[in-house]
Amino acid sequence: MLLSQQEKFVLIHLCYLFVTLHGQAFNPSPLSQRERVTPSVVLPRSFTPRSVQEAFSRAVEIISSRRSTISARRRPQDPMRNIPSARHQRFLASRPRSRRLEDVQERFEEATRVLLTEFNLTPEQILFGLAETDLASMLTGNEVQNCTNQFNFSCSRNGRYRTFDGTCNNLRHPSWGMASSCFERLVEPDYADGTAEKRVAVSGNPLPSPRRISLELHSHLDNPTDYVTHMFMAWGQFLDHDISLSPLSRVNNELIECCPVSDEDPPQCDPILIARDDPFYNAFGIDCLSNVRSTMCSTCSLGPRQQTNQVTAYIDASHIYGLSSNESMALRSNDGTGTMRFVTHPQGGELPPGSSIPNEDQCSFQDPNLDCFETGDQRANQHPALTSLHVLFLREHNRIARRLREINSNWDEERLYQESRRIVGALMQQITYNEYLPLVIGPERMEWFDLSLRRNGFTQYDETVQATLVNEFSTAAYRFGHSMINSFFPEINRGSVSGSRLRDMFQYPFGIYRGQLDGLCAGLANSPSQKFDRHMVRDVTNHLYQPRGNESGLDLASLNVNRGRDHGIPGYTTLVEFCGGPRITSWNQLDRLFQRGLRPLFQRLYEDVRDIDLFSGGLAERPNQGAVIGPTFTCIMGIQFYHLKYGDRFFFEHGAQSGSFSSAQLREIKKITLGKLMCQNSGLNDIQPNVFLYPSNRNAPSRCDDLPEIDLNAWRQSCSICHKETFQRKKKEEKRHRMFHLIFPRIF
Repeated sequence: MLLSQQEKFVLIHLCYLFVTLHGQAFNPSPLSQRERVTPSVVLPRSFTPRSVQEAFSRAVEIISSRRSTISARRRPQDPMRNIPSARHQRFLASRPRSRRLEDVQERFEEATRVLLTEFNLTPEQILFGLAETDLASMLTGNEVQNCTNQFNFSCSRNGRYRTFDGTCNNLRHPSWGMASSCFERLVEPDYADGTAEKRVAVSGNPLPSPRRISLELHSHLDNPTDYVTHMFMAWGQFLDHDISLSPLSRVNNELIECCPVSDEDPPQCDPILIARDDPFYNAFGIDCLSNVRSTMCSTCSLGPRQQTNQVTAYIDASHIYGLSSNESMALRSNDGTGTMRFVTHPQGGELPPGSSIPNEDQCSFQDPNLDCFETGDQRANQHPALTSLHVLFLREHNRIARRLREINSNWDEERLYQESRRIVGALMQQITYNEYLPLVIGPERMEWFDLSLRRNGFTQYDETVQATLVNEFSTAAYRFGHSMINSFFPEINRGSVSGSRLRDMFQYPFGIYRGQLDGLCAGLANSPSQKFDRHMVRDVTNHLYQPRGNESGLDLASLNVNRGRDHGIPGYTTLVEFCGGPRITSWNQLDRLFQRGLRPLFQRLYEDVRDIDLFSGGLAERPNQGAVIGPTFTCIMGIQFYHLKYGDRFFFEHGAQSGSFSSAQLREIKKITLGKLMCQNSGLNDIQPNVFLYPSNRNAPSRCDDLPEIDLNAWRQSCSICHKETFQRKKKEEKRHRMFHLIFPRIF
């Protein structure tokens, strides 16, 4: 990801993120030394176009042989036998486009391996030599052209609304930020073979097992904060599902069983091995957690593996509306009201429709009389708190659409739907940048990264800023919220408190049919989250996706560590240096960054300080003053959300764009808080102004009616515009009618 001048200015100031307990900043290296430098590498003289052509021919043979072998020995997963793993694969299932692109890239990756073996290439030669090779001039066929054609789109410059798949947001680079595109990187990937093999220690030895890291570094500790609420954690996940999904690979579009480990397993298998003396899994005879590698992304080039982000990178509420026109149509009422489909339940109220595939969703079968919910994202039913946010935003869309229909009676179905969708996407951005992010990275760093919303006026879109998601962000930094998950989700109803443990709530949203939403919302807004630290509760490290009545599930900490290695995420110290921190060469240097007493734990686990996994190292840092997270994750988060703001042509604050809001509309959007949105779409009567902060004297609960409300009259069309649009619509109808007469004269 290339950095703009403004981003470079920001990076110069990142040295201030690395503050010791005494307030003394480290002396960072000059920016010029931290910029990505492409070293000059020389490929072997025998590396010729013919050798590349032969490598691709050999790759086709290898892939064909491998696929036939896998088909003959395939071990598809029985979803009823290993439900936690089946759920995990179902949540992260690859879509048809992602699978097609992976099939295309498989030839490029296998050719890279052939060349690696033939010429004994170094990782540097693969990264800076092969990856920069002009394949189009070397291959006789249309391999490269056919691949790149999948990312070419024609765009309308006057489009008022976003596309569903994120294409054409950037008119000069239409594929930037689109669904099923590659993650970008802040630093070069670190693979054992320079191509795709998972990262190993600096010494070349295996890294400590993910489960051991989970047990020793991310052990359970109930340590609630008095700063942010559990809604802070829930919103983080809700936002994550809008912008990030790294799908898991499949074989013949089937779930894959990778346990017990077998030499005949497909290369997609990446199981997490469990030691015989594991303090939890040993009691159940479990020695392996089935896991699959992420889907590779199509780069149309040789070089190291990249991964796919299956959803749009933009904060556009795509997890509510779907990723294609067909999906969105299936979720719409299509009755002239512009609303989303819903069912009205006697106790639950207005809810999303039931699943269209109840026998396959790894969810509905738990309650034979009730289906899980159909939304724009396959992960919406993971637990009821997340489902509740989907319900709230479904209701908000419908509330807006109904009001716009009252205000503008001449608007048709499409206009009502698209304008409502446009406003809901803006609300996602308003809540994220106004309420959530200032708590994550702190108000001072919001200013440094130029992320704070303006009181007045518009911001300016920058077409040179790429809004694509960063791999280090998605795979490590933004998973900081996993340490803040509670074991218990309280429900508060008229002063009485009930609730459930998370391990009993996975894929079990059926209480929402019985009116659970109000109590869950009140519970999220009035209970503290866990503190940001290295610890994670057992509900996610032993019981992740555990079916009700069962005793074990997956381990989220192990999955996170393993996923980072799968994606070639470099070690923690590499990102510290990239972000302006010191070059860490000794263990003692960690004492200035880590929370007290943690350095010996890491030193006992890892051979070398440079081996530390980014996810684990980031969780160990002391939080910055006035922020939830520490300096390295702040750096990654700040860069990412800068890109998501200034690289999004439809960001709600930007002016002078075809989809820009008016000044009056912008003022109304900026009134909205998540608390008010909850009030308007639930049975709550009072709530604190900022639901991400624990109630206090400065954030005292208020009556819902006293909170500012968006006035949709700002979207009222003037009579002159109404008459003009009506006239234009009539002219189009007359023209279409005349054409119909010409084509089908006998009908009349």
